[in-house]
Amino acid sequence: MSRIRAISFDLDDTLWPSGPVLEAAEGIFYQQLESLAPRLVARYSAQALRQQRLALLREQPALRHQISEWRRLSLEIALRDCGYGEQSQRLAATAFQHFIEARQQVQLYDHVESVLAELSTHYVLVSLTNGNADLLRQPCSRHFRACLKAEDIGTSKPEAAAFHAALAAADCSAEELLHIGDHPRDDIDGAKALGLKTVQALMPGSERPRHLGADGHFSDWRELPALLRQLDQDV
Repeated sequence: MSRIRAISFDLDDTLWPSGPVLEAAEGIFYQQLESLAPRLVARYSAQALRQQRLALLREQPALRHQISEWRRLSLEIALRDCGYGEQSQRLAATAFQHFIEARQQVQLYDHVESVLAELSTHYVLVSLTNGNADLLRQPCSRHFRACLKAEDIGTSKPEAAAFHAALAAADCSAEELLHIGDHPRDDIDGAKALGLKTVQALMPGSERPRHLGADGHFSDWRELPALLRQLDQDV
């Protein structure tokens, strides 16, 4: 078997905790709507807007690969339902812009920056996320050859096409790529289905169940270099 030449990384709950930043972004999003569209806020609570978004996804499942457009479009529909007419598209775009800016205010887990710097001297690094956090906005992106988002490549994990995009970006074979992420289905099952090696991130505060089929697990980024060396020796 081939040695590991490249690593693809999930972002949310792997490089940083997603809960706090998403909660803050949702709060800013709804706060903006209170001033931009009071008639909508009178009709929809934040939870009701979420349910409306989920209903739209059930009607248009392809939007799961385009989560930014999903949020913007669902809001535009709600605004039109509340009588905002031709203003709806502009108002939705404005509210979404506040959300997506807040969405980028992530805080890396401890030691991520130093470990990525070390790993980048031995492996090609790429990121692969279903979310709309933009790794290019973070200083640590300098360690990555490519930063792939589902809404840019038109497919999302666990679909094989998402991992094929990572393989193409890393310019390596499936036997040479290891995928690291927290989600049992999207990250571990999706990658294993293509024959990739996998490591599951189980960071403090994460509620993800431990995937017994992963090739390794870590809960502290300082554990990762030694774990990867061990996996390479096991090849």
